[in-house]
Amino acid sequence: MLWPVLSHGAALADRPDLMRSITACVVVVVAIALCVAARDARVRMAWLAIAAATLVLWQLAPALLLFLPPAALNVAFGWFFANTLRAGREPRIATFARLERGESLPPELVLYTRRLTWMWTILLFALAVTSLVLAFTAPLRVWSFFVNVASYVAIAGLFTGEYVYRRIRYRNHRHGSLVGLIRIVVRDRRAMTAGTRAP
Repeated sequence: MLWPVLSHGAALADRPDLMRSITACVVVVVAIALCVAARDARVRMAWLAIAAATLVLWQLAPALLLFLPPAALNVAFGWFFANTLRAGREPRIATFARLERGESLPPELVLYTRRLTWMWTILLFALAVTSLVLAFTAPLRVWSFFVNVASYVAIAGLFTGEYVYRRIRYRNHRHGSLVGLIRIVVRDRRAMTAGTRAP
């Protein structure tokens, strides 16, 4: 969570070299941690490859290391949602809503959660594209403000704004707390990482 704070601080100090070092350290530490936590040998090898590639980019293509990870992160999360919109699959937001309610969703919430999954998908891919466009066209400080501040504000705004809207628009349905929803999201991710589904 300190990554965007430290990175933007380095941008304000006109230290792109420090920004690259911070990004490299974050990616390598996270990749190694996920490698250790993974149970599948192929997944371990993939995370090790990412860590090694990061170290190579740090030395040979530092600009790529600076601009690629924020966009790649949004693409990964966008794909996380988009992949569940295929025919025959349950949209990710519908999964969260079903786990929150502990029962199947009524038809109007099925439609709503599918549309909301689309909204998350579009937002995350839009953030990725915008960050790449700014990387080529804007000053470093502008790009850094977008990826390290504005992007997180947009995500937090959609998360909390949707929660408030849903409580008002579908007030005839039972809704859990915002904290409870966050717990469900975290628990679902842990279950997926462990290769099981949350009950």
